[in-house]
Amino acid sequence: METRHRTPEVSLREVFLRATEGLPGVAGRDYRGAVVAEALGYLQEGFGAHYATQQAASDDAILVGDHAYALAVETIARLDEPRFVGVASRMIRDGAGEISRGNSVAISLWTPHLAQLLGIISGEGEERSKERIKDAIVEVTDDAQ
Repeated sequence: METRHRTPEVSLREVFLRATEGLPGVAGRDYRGAVVAEALGYLQEGFGAHYATQQAASDDAILVGDHAYALAVETIARLDEPRFVGVASRMIRDGAGEISRGNSVAISLWTPHLAQLLGIISGEGEERSKERIKDAIVEVTDDAQ
């Protein structure tokens, strides 16, 4: 069975953590960035398990993916903020749609969603949050090389 990354190779968790590092007035006082980053890690793990191959996922992969999705939902639910859940559900819908068309999920597909999540935490506009996310993607990618 061919293994193929169908989600971004860059860690969504690391990108989000990096993007929250420079937020004015948030560092050390707002745990939501770390919680969202943890949930994003589980979300990416779930996508990876479900969609790692071009063929149908095995029963084990489905269980691993379902467990990771459950952890993502449980993690994000700790914040008791419906806006986070709304954005996460759109991420899942858009990512699954891209994969169902036979494509991989590029980080650019999820960048607006990550910016929306960051915007909820930071209170900054979506454009500023999108710039922070893009900068964090470059930094995390450079660190990985």
